[in-house]
Amino acid sequence: MAALTAIMNAHEGDAPRYHTGAWRRLFPADGFGPLHEQAFAHGHTGTPDQVILDRTLSVSFIAALPEPERARVAARVRDLIARTPGLAGRAEVTFPYRTHAYWCERER
Repeated sequence: MAALTAIMNAHEGDAPRYHTGAWRRLFPADGFGPLHEQAFAHGHTGTPDQVILDRTLSVSFIAALPEPERARVAARVRDLIARTPGLAGRAEVTFPYRTHAYWCERER
């Protein structure tokens, strides 16, 4: 995960990202109660290309790269898959996800 994150983060530029936490500066918001959070763990199962490569290439700031740079990202991810013992040669892998849901209620 750390190696994949490093490949992706090298291209994030100033794209707004969840992990920065900058979005939290909006809370508490006038007229709304406290921010609540619930997290859900799940996994995406499929071939390494489906769940790792395709997912990486679909991230907005990666997808928007010029094609030569996007191809270099794809090559780096394929290389990462090939040299990672838990991924190399596997027909199926499960990519872990954690979804965070946030909500607050409007005050009357």
